[in-house]
Amino acid sequence: MKHFLLRTRQALFSPIQKIQLILQPKMLKGEHALLDLVDVLKEKHLNRYMVVTTAGFIKRGTLQPFFERLDQSNIAYSIFHDVKPDPEISDVENLKEYYINEGCQGLIAIGGGSVIDCSKAALACVQSSHLDVKTVLETGRVSKILPFFIAVPTTAGTGSEVTAGAVITDPIRKRKYALSHLFLIPKYAVLDASLLTTLPPKMTAYTGMDALTHAVEAYINHFNNRKTNEYALEAIQSIFQYLIPSFEDGSNITYRLELLEASYKAGVAITNNYIGYVHAIAHGIGGMYHLQHGMINAIILPIVLEEYGDTITKKLAHIADIVGIAGHTDQQKAEYFIKKLKEINQVLGIPTSIPEIQDSDIHYLATGAEKEGNPTYPTPVTWDVERFEKVIRKIQQGYSV
Repeated sequence: MKHFLLRTRQALFSPIQKIQLILQPKMLKGEHALLDLVDVLKEKHLNRYMVVTTAGFIKRGTLQPFFERLDQSNIAYSIFHDVKPDPEISDVENLKEYYINEGCQGLIAIGGGSVIDCSKAALACVQSSHLDVKTVLETGRVSKILPFFIAVPTTAGTGSEVTAGAVITDPIRKRKYALSHLFLIPKYAVLDASLLTTLPPKMTAYTGMDALTHAVEAYINHFNNRKTNEYALEAIQSIFQYLIPSFEDGSNITYRLELLEASYKAGVAITNNYIGYVHAIAHGIGGMYHLQHGMINAIILPIVLEEYGDTITKKLAHIADIVGIAGHTDQQKAEYFIKKLKEINQVLGIPTSIPEIQDSDIHYLATGAEKEGNPTYPTPVTWDVERFEKVIRKIQQGYSV
């Protein structure tokens, strides 16, 4: 009965998600697309922008040409660069207060998922000023359209520049809040490949596998439509083609731009058809042990796909066809695809297990994953807490290549 009720709720809500297909951000893309953004800002005539980025970008001077172009165009801005990886409630509070105190009317987030997610959450709190930050995150209340918001990803993985979600860590509860609302979709997404050329190979690997996980989970979920499937499959195909070359040659602009576009497409797919149990488990593990999110996803993905079993065989076989993995039967193709994921992880230097998981934490992690995943995600099957515990033990022990 519970499974039936979950599926009914998801089927009724599913059409609403398709609205995102017409709410995508306007896109600027290219080797120096960030500089092209200045012409857009000139037309808005806002009093002041908040530029949110990382201390590393400021220190390296990567954004200096952009700041100089803003100065030449007499566009006023303030800079906030105090966002931690896996941003916490305090980061959101600090950014919200700084934005208000500086009198800003728009925000440009230049960074990875942490910077963009923190910016989304802060702007949501600016628009719900009568509520404290924690209440907004706990209840998911996003009551108004965000101020003018531009996302400039500096990794090719999270897809946050196009998604309707943001993930914020609660360090006390050691969990992550997954804020979700169509109002969180940025107005512009700027895909500037030049900003990724100094991204370390390890982060290229982690974020690329994050994007791959998004695309695979969206594709195998229930209630997806033709357009969502197209975005997911195109993302998967590009990541298979360009992730390892980009990992090996990070200075190649073509590889970087292809991965940026793949991450964007995967982001569209999950906003339309959600993520799945890989992310439900990963959010808890990341919040508990402060491990990198993309790395966690990469380790978990083949394990969860194996656990889904025959329910996804046909879909995995189709993915295998798309990426050129041969097999005599759908079952064989599905098995070879999962094996290929493990081989890619090995090439990228990603571990096969998460030994940091403590036995005493497994029930807590399983309870959190079940609460997040059900009834929100239209996964191929519905797991209870006991099943989650079983899978988390597998993740702790790892898989063989």
